[in-house]
Amino acid sequence: MANIDAITKKYISDPVIFADAFNYLLYNGKQKIKASSLQPVDTTEITVPYGNGAKIPIQKYRDNLKIWATMHDGKTVFVLLGCENQTKINYAMPVRDMLYDSINYAAQVEASRKSYKDFKFDTNGVKITLTSNEFLSGFRKGDKLIPVITAVILFDPKQWDAPTSIHEMLDVDEELLPFIPDYRINLISPDMIADDEFTTREHDGKFHTGFGTLMQIIKHKDEICTADIIRNAPDVDPASADIIEEFSNVKFQRIINENGGVNMCKGMEIYTLNTEIKGAVTILRDMGIPDDDIFKQVSKTYNVTVEYVKEIMIPKAV
Repeated sequence: MANIDAITKKYISDPVIFADAFNYLLYNGKQKIKASSLQPVDTTEITVPYGNGAKIPIQKYRDNLKIWATMHDGKTVFVLLGCENQTKINYAMPVRDMLYDSINYAAQVEASRKSYKDFKFDTNGVKITLTSNEFLSGFRKGDKLIPVITAVILFDPKQWDAPTSIHEMLDVDEELLPFIPDYRINLISPDMIADDEFTTREHDGKFHTGFGTLMQIIKHKDEICTADIIRNAPDVDPASADIIEEFSNVKFQRIINENGGVNMCKGMEIYTLNTEIKGAVTILRDMGIPDDDIFKQVSKTYNVTVEYVKEIMIPKAV
């Protein structure tokens, strides 16, 4: 398999797939987040070097980060949605996610401080005046942060046996826990998705892209034939078809429907047929039979036209 980390990162960066994953996580599959309302954000997270004479900031890179514009009480509200793709279980994931989110909140405060330093008037043309406490904070009393929600997607069939919160990582007197801020990860793990949540040709599940089919294949890859899942899967977007082929090791032709979706079931049948035809032609060629006779014989055997056989074998035809 190719570099799976790079593949999953590119796949989830697709706004349609990204929206489907977060709609499942946040809204139980309801289509509240639209791909058109998502905008990519620089995935570089840089810490603000607070105190201790720190001069060199720490730089971290998220897998995917997008800003979502939504309406609330008649006004536009922004939410930062981050995604960390895991091909292996990370036993320190709560700390990693907490760091990313904390860095982002700190960066927002720093951006606020800088804006008050560089600009004398707000967007409404009103002069900006700060109290002494607001000046020291770099943040006005009425300022609000953009919320940050990070999802962790596991691309592995194993059960997530790692901590899902900071508290789970501590060995401390329980009486102290109320005084220790907790941080919980938002996990999408194939093992945790119920079978009736997957979308099939006969069943409407909670996924609206091939992301659900991918999760289903990963969940059952060691239990049942992934080809059976593909046969029962609805048509998927081309991006999902590519990554499903990687994870399932099942090959299929790209049969595109009128809506731009890929019919993997039909594509798998055609790929199998074409592979058998190529094998039959190769065997007959090794026997020294002329191509014209081969094409006629193979076309009869597989109930296809001579032109169909020629089209498949053109790169090898003399």
